[in-house]
Amino acid sequence: MTLMAAAFVIATSSQSFATKNVTFQVDMGIYVQIGLFNLATDTVVIRGDFQLMAGDTGYYGAGLTSHNWGGRAFMMAPSMTNDSIYTLTVAFPDSAAGKTINYKFVIINAANHYVDSTTNGGSWESINNRTYAITSDANQQIPVDYFNQRYTAGVQANITFQADMTNLISEGFDPAHDSIGVRGPTAPLSWGSSITMAPIFGTPTTYSVTVSMTAAVGSSQEYKFFAQGRDLFTNGGWENSGAGDGWDAGGNRVFTFPSASDTTLTAVAPNLDVTAATTTADTVTFSVDMTGAKERYHNSEITGLTLVVLKGGDAPLTWGGTWVTGDTASPSTDVVLADSGNGIWWAKVVFPVQSVSALGYKYGSYFSGADTLNGGTDYMDNEAGFGVNHNVTLAGTNQYLHSKFGDQATAIRQNPNGVKLPQNYSLSQNYPNPFNPTTQINYSIPKNGYVTLKVYNVLGQEVATLFEGNQKAGDYIATFDANRFASGVYFYRLEAGTFSTVKKMVLMK
Repeated sequence: MTLMAAAFVIATSSQSFATKNVTFQVDMGIYVQIGLFNLATDTVVIRGDFQLMAGDTGYYGAGLTSHNWGGRAFMMAPSMTNDSIYTLTVAFPDSAAGKTINYKFVIINAANHYVDSTTNGGSWESINNRTYAITSDANQQIPVDYFNQRYTAGVQANITFQADMTNLISEGFDPAHDSIGVRGPTAPLSWGSSITMAPIFGTPTTYSVTVSMTAAVGSSQEYKFFAQGRDLFTNGGWENSGAGDGWDAGGNRVFTFPSASDTTLTAVAPNLDVTAATTTADTVTFSVDMTGAKERYHNSEITGLTLVVLKGGDAPLTWGGTWVTGDTASPSTDVVLADSGNGIWWAKVVFPVQSVSALGYKYGSYFSGADTLNGGTDYMDNEAGFGVNHNVTLAGTNQYLHSKFGDQATAIRQNPNGVKLPQNYSLSQNYPNPFNPTTQINYSIPKNGYVTLKVYNVLGQEVATLFEGNQKAGDYIATFDANRFASGVYFYRLEAGTFSTVKKMVLMK
């Protein structure tokens, strides 16, 4: 307990410069019950975007400096009345009043306390960032909450997952060569490997598998279907992200964990397609606008950008390896983009004949403090959540794909069939229309200039930016992915120079 006490003094010794004392509290009782926290050997630290503001002087190794979302400067200790409740009072300067901070609790144990060279390890909460608005009071206390907001120890239940394969089989899914499985974060499910499903006897188009799981009653459990076998599935075999009933904000399927009883989930059609292979080689220029980009973990603006990489589901791109800087040493793992000097990063990739025509891909970035994200693990996977990708259909040769970092709703490509520059501005009706969930919008720009293409709902509220920036003269195709949007009428507006026009489209799910 000597180390814990020392850290407590470090975190509170700066009170002389501040009058806003905020007490953080977390109840570790459930994690003690399920064997994931040892009161004798483990402790808890607080990490967030407030650390430097609160005078973080660090609990760091040699050569490491204080920073937000890292270290062990704010180490908690058991309360005097309940040893499963950990508490710490952090002193903030007067200027912090009115500011909203983001933070998470992190478990530190003997296994990672000394060997963690980056000082950002430990078991992080997997929930969204906790927030607190600092008031003008001299002494404030945040209500106690359970670690990871887990309120029960959990029960065991048999969950039967079902997939309606009717559409996939009609598109070319071949049980002799292909398989469908389920993946997720709760054991025995894993995001790294599938539990394979099999056809139900007498109903060959419905696949199922029963899995014994232990979780808290009423908790939301994520999962996705994954197809593998021949290399002809969209998004590398992962389901595309969805929205609405049965999907969560991260784009994963979700169900509510039941009480200790067997539960069969309703059979649903996997949200992916079997595609035809390309018949010609395709050289694609990938372009991403990093201007004002924000990383997904804390929604903080990226500064000090030094590296942008590209991963994808179809060769020569791959999701293989890890999202860390070391992967860039292997060209077969990450594609490294070049900096054009104006916020645009780009790279050319040649897709050979017989490539999958439906492509899912995503960017990652390295910048000042990036290695503190996600507990120092896969920290460059910072554009969007798991499985939330850019999606486009390869067509023609010498394509140009452009998107804004963090905006997965669109991909802009230059029409490879355009030989002559257009003479007039134009905006075509989207096709197909009505659509579900993707549609294409063609537009023409006769001269270089600043262009915006945005989508609005019926209330006139902007819901997506398909393109915003300088664009060269030419014909363009924008792919709008409305997976996360509700059915209804939407409008899209093109503005370039003095030209402005609006058209209507209908999303029908």
